[in-house]
Amino acid sequence: MARSGVWARTHRLLAAAVLGLIMAGLTRARAAPRVPKPGVHGELGAGLSSSSGVALTTSINSADRLRDNVGLWSYGGNLNYNYFSYNSAVGVNRFVAQVQARRMFTGAPVNFAVARVRYDHNLFNGYDYYLVETLDVGRRVINGKRMHLDLEIGGGARQNAYPGARPSDDEPVADGGLNYVWTMRPGTRFSERVSVMGARTGTLITSVTGVTTTLIFHLALKFSEQVIHYTSLPSTALMHYARTTTFTTLNLIYHIG
Repeated sequence: MARSGVWARTHRLLAAAVLGLIMAGLTRARAAPRVPKPGVHGELGAGLSSSSGVALTTSINSADRLRDNVGLWSYGGNLNYNYFSYNSAVGVNRFVAQVQARRMFTGAPVNFAVARVRYDHNLFNGYDYYLVETLDVGRRVINGKRMHLDLEIGGGARQNAYPGARPSDDEPVADGGLNYVWTMRPGTRFSERVSVMGARTGTLITSVTGVTTTLIFHLALKFSEQVIHYTSLPSTALMHYARTTTFTTLNLIYHIG
């Protein structure tokens, strides 16, 4: 697949997100989001995961998320960790950390702006790690009592570091995404987040689907599946790596706040 075609399709996806934000502006009064509940909120989770595309294996994983809401501002961070092995011999750690600052707006064409810094280390995708800095704006298109849908679009820069002696490089990126949450019944929630990040080296598409069910008090059980797809990989990628990989996880979650 030619890179020019991939880049063109990425632009069309981002343009569609922009159109969605503009159309949503026609109903901004009804879709205005609520001001976040103040204080520290989040979840700590640990459990088992099964991966495919990298190596068929069961591994331990953790998924932690914290945020602090102060008025119209929200500061938070995410941490995801997977340990898995290749051919039962080589141990590989996948480590993803992200920090972000979000500012809510009331009565504006956009409902929020969010700045993110993300570090992603995963040996089998051909990068030693990559570091992404983005600034996005978004709008809550659906804001019901049981479900909401956010759209966002923006861009930034990515630093790619490779294993071995190959020097790192920097490139601009454009990104967009949607975040959907549906409270199916009290104590049970379905969520779906899709993000697209386009760059000259290729497009990264990530989908995270999850179902969380409360067990007792602050404890919950969360089943989720993350699908990661690269349209192209650097020449340093291992021959065993597939452009599409999945992480299926079952975590015990402790809610904070």
